[in-house]
Formats: sequence, C-alpha cells, structure tokens
Amino acid sequence: MTIQATWQPSQANTICNLTNGQANWQADLDVSAGGNPQFPSPHDLLDSALAACTVLTLQLYAKRKGYPVESIHASVTHEETNGRYAMKREVRVTGSLEPKVLEDLLRVANKCPVHKSLSAEIVIDTTLSS
Repeated sequence: MTIQATWQPSQANTICNLTNGQANWQADLDVSAGGNPQFPSPHDLLDSALAACTVLTLQLYAKRKGYPVESIHASVTHEETNGRYAMKREVRVTGSLEPKVLEDLLRVANKCPVHKSLSAEIVIDTTLSS
C-alpha cells in the first residue's frame, strides 16, 4: 500500500492531505511550528500507529485466546534527544485476568507489527522530481 501526501499553496494553510487510496486523513505541523492543533502532527501519526497497532493486535489475540478482556487502552509518548527518538508505551487491559494472562498480553504487545517495524533497521530511499 502506498501513502500519498499532498499540499498546495492555494490551500492558505500548512495542512497536508493524506490518502492510501481508500481512506483519507490530514496532518499539520506541530503547534510550535505554526500548525493547527486540530490536526495531528507527523510525530502524532507515528506514535498513534504504535498505539493503534498495539490495541488492535491485543484485541485479536485476546478474542482468539478467549481471554475475558473488558477493554484495552494504549498510550504512547515520545522524547527526541540527540538524534534519538524514544517512545514510551503504556498498555492498560481491564478484565478478570490472571498475572500469567497479563504476561502473555505484554509479550504479544511487544510483537505487534508496528512495534516490529519500528524496532527493525529502517532504510529510507528518497528521490525528488519536478
């Protein structure tokens, strides 16, 4: 799947329009750079990818295993220092769950596809055309 991002000066704002060919969404600069706080920044989108993947992965796994999960909540924050992007993820799972089940869910959270991608070596090959 390819993500397309577009912006044109005629928009009179800094909002970037995004699509994967089926869904559409938008992003903007950080508020500190003049962006509109009603739209996620690119870093918000990156962090939200990990949060969403965690919740979705645990949801599927818990259903498959028959765990009595009542809710799943993931919170992701990050810090950028000296060329390092450090993400902190907190996961809360409610329900009548034994410690062994919680351990299993933590193991699975650490194997969600986005976690794997972000933990792997990432290579970005960029070309520019006019």
